[in-house]
Amino acid sequence: MTAERPRVAVTIGDPAGIGPEIALKALAHRELYDFSIPVVFGNAKVLEANKSVAGVTSKIRAIADASEARGEAGTVDVVEVGSLSMSDFKVGEGSAVTGAFSGKCLETAIGCARKGVVRAVVQGPASKQAQNAGGYKFAGFRETANAMAGCDDTILITLGKVYNLTRVTTHVPLSDVPRLCSRQAVLRVIQLTHKGMKAVGYERPRIGVAGLNPHCGEGGLMGREEIEQIIPAIEDARAEGIVALGPYPGDTVFLNMKAGEFDVIISMYHDHGNACIKLAEFGTLFNLLAGAPFPILTVHHGTAFDIAGKGLAGETNLLYALYIAAGHKVPA
Repeated sequence: MTAERPRVAVTIGDPAGIGPEIALKALAHRELYDFSIPVVFGNAKVLEANKSVAGVTSKIRAIADASEARGEAGTVDVVEVGSLSMSDFKVGEGSAVTGAFSGKCLETAIGCARKGVVRAVVQGPASKQAQNAGGYKFAGFRETANAMAGCDDTILITLGKVYNLTRVTTHVPLSDVPRLCSRQAVLRVIQLTHKGMKAVGYERPRIGVAGLNPHCGEGGLMGREEIEQIIPAIEDARAEGIVALGPYPGDTVFLNMKAGEFDVIISMYHDHGNACIKLAEFGTLFNLLAGAPFPILTVHHGTAFDIAGKGLAGETNLLYALYIAAGHKVPA
């Protein structure tokens, strides 16, 4: 790895989706090469076929190993992951073939990161259904990346241009949320959020913790979770030297972040945090696997099979993920 510009791996995701298109569009941004050496894990033929779709004239250069990437603007360096041709799949339709290929791209890229050849890995949009059909039998990105990177205790941080978010609970019934927001669970998420934000350049991240109940429980009148679980977890984190702030009422916590009071929000449940951040920044979001031994990221959107091959996909989510993967701040 060069000292000046780190190598960053980016996969094309599912080749039947918009992944190849947005990879080409993102790598056409010349400023990326000022601070990183992007290395694509995918297939040169698929990228060549998508150049006209993406509207780029980049040279596609196949390489055998990520260490051979030169990081020259106008040239896309591609580590060939197995054999694949456009005749092996239909654009706009995920399949076992495309799922196996996207899974293999991620597995190969993470293997390079584990060897220290690349600093970080960014996965293009992939289909969980296709990957499962292709032999990668995992529930989602986090579980897949955990297995490949050899880690287990991780969470996803959703990052954007202004707002960053983690959640204590995700895909569970709302009726289960109070029980799952225990002191131990909240502390774990604070700790992993702290670790994840440090991994992408925040030396001393300020973590704003949202309450669960209206008005943070109003001193126990509207619930005691803040008093009995959330506040003790915040105090535990502070004792470890973590800058944990709050709790803040859920209906105003994003305003506090907009005012610059902290770097990331922890929400107690899925729809609270996600509804706010998606409304504010849907086109600029990407996910970081916090707790992994090196940065592993993916875009915060799907394969968009319905618009694949039509030149309509935007690359901003992937572009910003590449910025962060290289240890660089996203542009203001």
